[in-house]
Amino acid sequence: MKKMFLMIMAIAVSAFTLTAQPKQDADKAAHKEKAEQLMVVRLQMLGEELGLTAEQAAAFDPVYREYRRAIGRVADNKAARIKKENLTNENALKVVAARLSNTINTASVKQKYLLTFAEIIEPLQIEKLYRVDDRIAREARKIAQYSNK
Repeated sequence: MKKMFLMIMAIAVSAFTLTAQPKQDADKAAHKEKAEQLMVVRLQMLGEELGLTAEQAAAFDPVYREYRRAIGRVADNKAARIKKENLTNENALKVVAARLSNTINTASVKQKYLLTFAEIIEPLQIEKLYRVDDRIAREARKIAQYSNK
């Protein structure tokens, strides 16, 4: 568990570094390198958590990368990122609608990849994948929020 926490912290720090870069940053190569490092850590954590064999890991890697890109595309809704303390009666419905849309779109991607993952890993591993992947994302967000304060 301690190892998992340390890995999550490493992911969060990398994620914070990625989001802290200004949009005008001309060095896209550095951004891509950090994103790749984050992905490698995620894949290592998932491989350990799911108990993937070498064969499964080799097949899982490209599919998981594609899956995360799809999740990133549908969940990238800036309207959903308003902090609790910035909510007002004027923007609350828009924020809730955006968050619900993210949830629906994310669930749709998970449903789409369910059978693809089933060709590579066992059903119990898929269940654990979705659970652990969500936990990693939640912990990384918490650590990134704490780092922003």
